[in-house]
Amino acid sequence: DVVYIAYNDDQGSFYMLHLLRSKDRGQTWSRELRTIRNALNPSLAINDSGKLALLYQQLAHSKGAERWVTKVELTTNGTNRTTLTLANAPADTPIADFDPYLGDYAHLMALGRDFYGIFSANNTPKKSNFPNGVVYQRNANWSTNTLLGVDNIKPVGVSIDPFFFKLTG
Repeated sequence: DVVYIAYNDDQGSFYMLHLLRSKDRGQTWSRELRTIRNALNPSLAINDSGKLALLYQQLAHSKGAERWVTKVELTTNGTNRTTLTLANAPADTPIADFDPYLGDYAHLMALGRDFYGIFSANNTPKKSNFPNGVVYQRNANWSTNTLLGVDNIKPVGVSIDPFFFKLTG
């Protein structure tokens, strides 16, 4: 009977992400449980335990620079939540030459108690960009923060890559 909806709307110079809940199969809706400024690509899933996961990407400002921050929030009631930062990467590398910059795809699903998801982000091999850890399936030098070609020697430019994650709920 419980349904959640997340959507974006254009507030002029920024996007606003909204989260609402219905407890009667969508006949009536709650007030906004959550609004997140400059956030987009929302994805929702509810696991077998009734836990909701909200995945989104937010354009944040840090020390004069913009960064794309990918987060997942876990909650059982829509208001009290645990937040995990999956990625926190520069928003200006690589240089945007198309829109949408990150792509317009983020996905989240639940299977049993677990959540599985995918999102796109800057792939600079820098541990601080992935505060909860990351494993690359490509060559990288984590000491110099450099991507490497198939020869594991030649540097390769930074790009936007898909990232997969699993969370146990």
